[in-house]
Amino acid sequence: MTVITSPVRWLGLLLLMGWLLGSRPAAGQAVGSGQPTGSPAVGADSAARHGGFTAALSYGSNSSFFGRTQTTRYPYLAGELTYKSRFGVWGSAVSYDIFGTSSFVDETDLSAGWDFDLSKKVDASVSYSRFLFAANSPLVKSSVNNSFDGYLGWDWGYVYSRLNAAYLFGDTNDLFLVLDNSRNFEFEQVFTPRGYLAIEPRVSVTAGTQRFAETSLKQQIGRGNSKGPGRGKNGTTTVTTTRLQVLNYELRLPVTYSLGAVSVQVAWRYAMPVNLLPDDVSGARSYFTSSLSLNL
Repeated sequence: MTVITSPVRWLGLLLLMGWLLGSRPAAGQAVGSGQPTGSPAVGADSAARHGGFTAALSYGSNSSFFGRTQTTRYPYLAGELTYKSRFGVWGSAVSYDIFGTSSFVDETDLSAGWDFDLSKKVDASVSYSRFLFAANSPLVKSSVNNSFDGYLGWDWGYVYSRLNAAYLFGDTNDLFLVLDNSRNFEFEQVFTPRGYLAIEPRVSVTAGTQRFAETSLKQQIGRGNSKGPGRGKNGTTTVTTTRLQVLNYELRLPVTYSLGAVSVQVAWRYAMPVNLLPDDVSGARSYFTSSLSLNL
């Protein structure tokens, strides 16, 4: 794979980073997944209590979507700006630059949602996301245009469980259910009196349909990309994709260090996809992500 490292691209990334970290709301100063869609940025929790903006810049070692990925590894940089009100209503915009493509902005996600508490131990969220992709995107996810998401979480004391549901529609229609079980370990006054460290190991199981994988195959063939998922010998698949079944098992270990308004996170996750379509190139693999966020 050839990684494009032209001065124009990197200048654009620096400008994007500067805009994200230097922007300020005009008024009302007072932010979400893997995480996939509908998630406030890293470090947004403290801002959420009062309402405000969070800007984040992140790096990922590869792109994946509900356990499905491409033959070629596609690292990426992403810039995110999120606003969350003190009432739990939030909106976010995320743009991705995928290494190894000719486009500077390969994907933009626009999301809006509402996070709320049902009790001291139960929380919930509903959101909508719109996905925009470059014309010749090689990503599996590019077969999806819209998503309605929601979750219901329960704090058991020692374990936090959350059931996520997502309905994706556009060129394809799919339903997903994701069960997360995690435990948050918090440490105060790390390195400095204001330093805060959080470690939250998480185990997830994803079930769903996979029309998106079949649709992505057809799209990638039409776009001339020979490295899409699920490619059979004749460019077709024979498995029914409308059945709700387990798609992926995942272990994730994020470590977040916060100092005032700034947070840094590094995360490792291991995904093991199952029930693949014939000749689907997805396989068990590790992913690494890192992010820098600033509460504005």
